[in-house]
Amino acid sequence: MKNGIRSLLFGAVAVAGLAMMSGCATKGAAFQQVESIPADKGLVYVYRPASFKGAAVSYGVKAKDTVITNLTNGGYYPYFADPGEIEIWAKTEAKSSVTLDVKAGQTYYVKGGIRIGALVGRPHLAVVPADVGAAEIAECKLIGSSP
Repeated sequence: MKNGIRSLLFGAVAVAGLAMMSGCATKGAAFQQVESIPADKGLVYVYRPASFKGAAVSYGVKAKDTVITNLTNGGYYPYFADPGEIEIWAKTEAKSSVTLDVKAGQTYYVKGGIRIGALVGRPHLAVVPADVGAAEIAECKLIGSSP
């Protein structure tokens, strides 16, 4: 009898956990490559491949101290940046940043992830080669910009 109740309870907790995590999933349109980059901008794809690890954690990604998007598990956002050096960063209990020397008409990929933190997951950003970024972002869904 105890094993039956324990199994039922475990099943209920597992279903509730999956339901809560699916609420955090990215629900936008499937990846679609930007067809045209404005002549005076560079394109920076900020993306985060779907992963069970840290799935419920999202974080704001900033450029010029302005949040450009809230990066969620399995999401991507195309950001048009002015040419020149730009720092793209995110912070929860720790900060992660990358610096790009953006050239007009060029495309860059910044991959986001989560590392274990003391209280909450810590963001991790990395610039990745175009071939790696293009392959990984294909499974991501569009997320919106932040106000």
